[in-house]
Amino acid sequence: ASSTIGVIIPPSIPMVIYGSLASASVGALFLGGIIPGILIGLGQMLVVYLHAKKYNYPSYERIKLADICKMILTYIPSLLTPVIIIGGVVCGIVTPTEAACVACVYAMFLGCVVFKTIKLSELPEIFIETITMTAQSLFALATATALGQLLSYYNVSRHVQELFSVNHMNWIVFLIAVILFLLFIGTFMDAIPAMTLFVPVLLPIALSLGISPIHFGLVVVITLAIGLITPPYGICLLIAGSISKLPVEKSFAAVMPYLMVLLAVLLLVAFFPDVILLIPRLIRPEWF
Repeated sequence: ASSTIGVIIPPSIPMVIYGSLASASVGALFLGGIIPGILIGLGQMLVVYLHAKKYNYPSYERIKLADICKMILTYIPSLLTPVIIIGGVVCGIVTPTEAACVACVYAMFLGCVVFKTIKLSELPEIFIETITMTAQSLFALATATALGQLLSYYNVSRHVQELFSVNHMNWIVFLIAVILFLLFIGTFMDAIPAMTLFVPVLLPIALSLGISPIHFGLVVVITLAIGLITPPYGICLLIAGSISKLPVEKSFAAVMPYLMVLLAVLLLVAFFPDVILLIPRLIRPEWF
C-alpha cells in the first residue's frame, strides 16, 4: 500500500504524463505532491503503530540520535538522488526523462564506486532481475492499454463527457463524481491509459468550474494511484503478493486500513486545494 506514494511524492511518471496532456507545469505538480505524500505516509505509519500494539509485534532497542545523525551523514549521497531529479526538473535543467537517466547512472555509480555494494560482475544478473520484475507489470499494462484502445474505438470518452456535462454541477459534486469514476476505472486500467483517455475530456469541465489544473491533476493522480492496490488490476498488490507468496484475496483484506488512509487524504486534498497548492505558490508564485 505504501508503494502508491511513489507516484504521489515526486518524481512521478503519471504527473509527467498529466502535465503533457493538460499543458500544466510538471514542476508545480511535483511540488504539489509533497504534502499529500507526507500525509499518506504519516497516516500509514499510524496504522502500522496501531497494528503493532494490537498484535503485540516485537520491539527493538531505540536508535540513538547520534547514530541517526551518523547514518544520515553516511547516506547523504543516496539521499541526493531525488534532489537531483526534482531539482533538475523544477529548475528546467533537464526533462523528466533525462532526469530519470541521470538518476539511474548516479545510483549505479554510488553502488559500484562509492559504497562498493555492487560488483561489475553482478550487473548482468541485476539487469535480468529488473527486466523480469518489470515484465510482470508490463503484461498488465499491455492488457490495460489494449482495453483503453477498445474504449477509445467505441467513443466511451464522448459518453463520459456527456455524463459529466450536467447542468448546475458545482465543483464539489464534480470532483466527487470524478473520484468515484476514476476509482472504478482504476480497478481494471493502468493510470497512464486512463489519463490519456479521460483527462482531455474532464479537464475542460474542471477549468470551467474554476478548478486549478494543478489541483485537478493531483486529484486524478492520487485517485488512480489507489487503483494500484485494488483488484483485479492492482499491479502493486499482484507484485507484492507474488513476492510474499500470498493470494490476492488475503493481500487485499490486509491492505484495507491503508486504503482508508489513502481515501481520507484524497478527500482532504480534493476539498481543500490549498493543501496541494501551498508549496508551489510559495516557491514559484508566477505559476498561478
